[in-house]
Amino acid sequence: MATRIFQGTSRLIMTSKSASGFLILGIALMLLSACGKAENLILFVSDRNGNPEIYTMDPDGNDTTRFTSHLAADSSPNWSPKRDKVAFLQEETDRTVLKIAHSDGTNVITEPSTNGTVWQYRWSPDGEHIAFTSDMDGQPDIFVLKLDGDTNEIIAVTKTKEREDLGSWSSDGEWLSYALFEGESPGVYVRNPNGVDLIRLTSVPARSPVWSPKGDDIAFYLDGEDGNEIHLVNYSTNEETGLVTRVDGTFPVSWSPDGKHIAYVSNQHGNMEIYSMEIDGSDQLRLTRNDRLDNNPVWSPNGKRIAFVSYSGSGDEGGEIFAMDADGSKQRRLTNNPNNDSTPFW
Repeated sequence: MATRIFQGTSRLIMTSKSASGFLILGIALMLLSACGKAENLILFVSDRNGNPEIYTMDPDGNDTTRFTSHLAADSSPNWSPKRDKVAFLQEETDRTVLKIAHSDGTNVITEPSTNGTVWQYRWSPDGEHIAFTSDMDGQPDIFVLKLDGDTNEIIAVTKTKEREDLGSWSSDGEWLSYALFEGESPGVYVRNPNGVDLIRLTSVPARSPVWSPKGDDIAFYLDGEDGNEIHLVNYSTNEETGLVTRVDGTFPVSWSPDGKHIAYVSNQHGNMEIYSMEIDGSDQLRLTRNDRLDNNPVWSPNGKRIAFVSYSGSGDEGGEIFAMDADGSKQRRLTNNPNNDSTPFW
């Protein structure tokens, strides 16, 4: 029997079959609502409850929710590309492991499941793989975890004496970038995890090589006469361009979602502040102005806002998370407590 709705009295008559249909529809709407909410949430780390845990909050700083709750210290939270999962690092007694959970905090898995410490990780663009650096085989190398929900197979991508600095996946998911800062063959490299190709793009010590959203350029740090510099290398031509000097290399550069701008941290005016520039190094714009340490800029998914951390104490103490428009205007405090809030991910 079809469902009949009487508008005048708002009376609903349903058979058991149609009731089941409404139940399924209700569940679907709830899931869609949850997904829509996750689209806007910011992940961050805070020790407001005694030790570093992961939290979420709305872009305006409201509706703060604790995502993890245990005695171990958590760090480096990151949404999956579909925002249906969250990955983060967790300190255990003698190692640091990679944790992966559903966006509601359930179905947590640990990798590597046996031994080895994880230092870095990166989601693949399709969310079906995670690249990470670990010494699970006795020495620091890059591995790729296949999230198939069954075996979760892990394959080794590199096998070198030096510890690689993991960069990011190319936008098509075909390549991984990484850098070597020490050893006989330093530079920026790209490797296809599904094949055997290894391409060396530069030949000087480098760090934090990050693919552009379009997949044509890689931004990275190298040491210059005045400290860290940001350089750009084109994947197709190997043409390298120096963009800016005197930058802080604590966090990788942050590409805008459209690939037209880079947010970074620099002390070119005497204090670590947030800047942005076009990818040819032009239009360098100072976004923050104060006597405190500002770092870790991250773009909102639509590219209109930038979240960052500002420290009120000495060094990296008393961190609070702020957000601003991409031109530095409309700055808003998102967290406000005497403890340390850090590492936002939008």
